[in-house]
Amino acid sequence: MKAWFLVVVALCPAAMAAAADEPMRIDVAYDWSGWGGVSEHWLIERNARGITTRVRVTDSAGSQELPKQILPAAAVEAFEAAIDAAPLSKEATISLIAGRLDRAEMLELDPKLTSMPPASCTFADQQAWARRTLTVQGLQQRVQQHFRGDAVAWTDDYPVMSVTVKRQGKPDVVFLSRSQKALMLPWKQLSSGQVNQRSLSLAPDQWRPALSDALTRLLPEGEATRARFKSTWLQHRLKQELELEALKCTTGP
Repeated sequence: MKAWFLVVVALCPAAMAAAADEPMRIDVAYDWSGWGGVSEHWLIERNARGITTRVRVTDSAGSQELPKQILPAAAVEAFEAAIDAAPLSKEATISLIAGRLDRAEMLELDPKLTSMPPASCTFADQQAWARRTLTVQGLQQRVQQHFRGDAVAWTDDYPVMSVTVKRQGKPDVVFLSRSQKALMLPWKQLSSGQVNQRSLSLAPDQWRPALSDALTRLLPEGEATRARFKSTWLQHRLKQELELEALKCTTGP
């Protein structure tokens, strides 16, 4: 009896691992137009043995399939956890993103920055104003402003990313974003075969920063698709806004 029990216990972890390694296919398509253009299609597949490979099917130059690369299991597990988890609230997402930004670096104002008409206060005044303004709450307010409304962040940027997931025993699902905002948030979640303008307009926004983070682990460094999710540009953008406002010492969020 004891021997039989030990065999069952020994097999359970293996059975759980096998269940976690069910075949999965992830299609990531990214298109961007503006002052130039990008078009990439990546295919990530996990086989029944749990081995995950990544291949670039096409890119902007029309290059065809490259040799497959093996991905670490942890990257795929993080992605799967991200799509299975419930979305965050918008407020929680804003707090999370604000917490990633380097306030100390943002407060290092450029003393050579000038404006027309000239700044109405000294550089020391500007620094003091920035310190008073960029509190933890003030930074969150700036991130909140970044995500406010559907206004475009710039006029020459038209991104589209779709992430189609096929898993054994589960319905196919598509995550799609046209957002110019940080981490391409928010996402839309649709059933496969229902991606059209009407379904997109009806689908609620989903705040899934973990999905954006997981995609950076699935895609190779240096690619335009992955670069879309870097948060450094948001910090740079907010810092520039802070510096320009500091020249007057009177404006701000």
